[in-house]
Parts: sequence; structure tokens; C-alpha cells
Amino acid sequence: MAEKELINTEEQQATQTPMLKRVSHNYLPVSNVELASKWYKETLGLTVSPRGPAEGAILVLGNGQWLFLLETKEKRTANFMTDQWEGDQYEMFSLTFEVVNIVEVHKRLRESGVYVEPLSDQGSCGLQFKFKDPDGNKFNVWQDTE
Repeated sequence: MAEKELINTEEQQATQTPMLKRVSHNYLPVSNVELASKWYKETLGLTVSPRGPAEGAILVLGNGQWLFLLETKEKRTANFMTDQWEGDQYEMFSLTFEVVNIVEVHKRLRESGVYVEPLSDQGSCGLQFKFKDPDGNKFNVWQDTE
């Protein structure tokens, strides 16, 4: 009897729709919202929607998704250290941005003096590179090669 209940539970879990639909917003720590907003607008071409004094700013990506910039009380980034990505003590990025022309984005960031890692072909995982904003937040950039 218990085995039959276990099978039914597994079947139900396999057919259920996930409770979480998508990521709606992401929040990025910055040292100065005004300066960071200007950088994201000028360097990455994002639309900036100020929220008012002491409320941060909203960055609007090409698909309409929002990133919130919020000032931190202490120096912080969204990065974290891990041994589970590219070796021991790897500084991991928190977000991957999808782009249409990764070669152009890579070139423009380099020309703007941004910290940019080399562009690499990850085979079935597409073309990728990492960069950092002026506050040290590290991001991955990805383009599907199919």
C-alpha cells in the first residue's frame, strides 16, 4: 500500500505546474544610485526610471524586465565565492544577461573602459563573457549560437 501511495505522489509532482512563474525583479547593490544609474544608461543603453529621493532607481532592459538599483549602507556586491563553478574560490556572478550581438556588446564595453573578461565559445552553452559594473557587481553575458 505504501509503495502505491509513493508512486501516486511522484506522478502528481511530475505533472504539477511549478509554483514560481519567473523572476520578476532583481535588486543590485550600489554605492551611489545617481552615479550607477548614469553608468547603466550611458554604458549599457538601459532606460532609467528614478523612484524618488532615497528610493533607488529602476533600470529597464530591452524586454521590459526591471533591475532595481539600491544604495547599500556598506560596500557590497551581488557576487559570492564558490568552489562549484570554475575552481576553488571563484567569484561568482549573480545574473546572466542575454544579448543579440555579443561581439558588439563586448567591444563597446571594452572601449568604455569597463572590466571585461575575454569572450569565449562555450560550445552548446553559447558565447559568453563576464564584466563588472563600477561597484564591482559581476555579470555574465550570453548569446545563444543556434
